[in-house]
Amino acid sequence: MATITLARPDKRNAVNQAMFEELRRATAVAGDDPAVRAVLVDGEGPSFCAGIDLSLIGELAGLANGGDFSIFVQMAQRPFRRLALMPKPSVAAVQGHALGAGFQLALACDLRVAAEDVRFGMLETRYGIIPDLGGMHQLARLVGPARAKELVWTARTLDAEEAERIGLASEVVDGDRLRDRAHELARSVMANSPTAVGLAKGLIGHAFDTPLDREFDLEAEAQQIALSSQDHRESVAAFLEGRPPRFSPSTGNREESLDS
Repeated sequence: MATITLARPDKRNAVNQAMFEELRRATAVAGDDPAVRAVLVDGEGPSFCAGIDLSLIGELAGLANGGDFSIFVQMAQRPFRRLALMPKPSVAAVQGHALGAGFQLALACDLRVAAEDVRFGMLETRYGIIPDLGGMHQLARLVGPARAKELVWTARTLDAEEAERIGLASEVVDGDRLRDRAHELARSVMANSPTAVGLAKGLIGHAFDTPLDREFDLEAEAQQIALSSQDHRESVAAFLEGRPPRFSPSTGNREESLDS
């Protein structure tokens, strides 16, 4: 398992340009390393991430007017895209504030374990900008278009209880147990075939855009890949021998792509 930790606790892990670049590199390394089977994203200190550093917000208008914004935003979006689309599962351990870019980073992960003190919020419209790191896309899929619009348009925050109730948080735990529980959840996923997990992630990710008749075809294609994999052979052998499976680091990490 790879752990990516936001480490500006004195700034509530607010993201500046250097952190965007470091996130890009960290997610690329985690995604490309065949020994990494899951990614955990967390933050040092009392907050997961309070959003984009205010000093950077002040620079964005200049970037937009100067024509360099497209270069910046593509760099900033890359780690969010990587977490969402890599076949490896990702888990966010979220405490304190997860606002703006921090909320979108948590949404880019597949699962979110939240501490009881968490506050989620898309605050971008307060500053005359929009969420542009994939967060609206993920939010609409999790809670529906109407609720996503309400959260983005009003820029209100929601607590752990509401986040769990509407499906944003996979589970809510005491803050003292947050990282341990996030690790436990990631390990429970890693106990199963990385090939099957990666294929399932891709299929679920496209589910809202795929007609049911096409979904059956895609599932059949994915199943053929799974049945032909070393993971399947090892899973069956482990079951018959009454032992935990031992998956090779090289299996299950290639990016299986099924055209939807």
